[in-house]
Amino acid sequence: MEGKASFILYTDYWDHLELLNVEERGELITAIFAYVRHGALPEFSGGLKMAFSFIRTQLDRDKTKWETTKLVRSKAGKKGADSRWGSKGHEE
Repeated sequence: MEGKASFILYTDYWDHLELLNVEERGELITAIFAYVRHGALPEFSGGLKMAFSFIRTQLDRDKTKWETTKLVRSKAGKKGADSRWGSKGHEE
């Protein structure tokens, strides 16, 4: 998620994450950061694979929503600038 400095972890994940032991939770959090920052997919199995899969799905949905919002805001900003300064931009 290049260009984005944050992501959301939802509290309702806890019901699932508490089924993992402390070490597994640490591996999962590390994998989440690696995925968000670099797109790296972990090689998990079992409970970790399941937990990462549903979190990854939500991260991807959130990223798509963020990209859409960013695009809409950019277009609105350009439209506002064009209406104020004209399509050539502000010239003094």
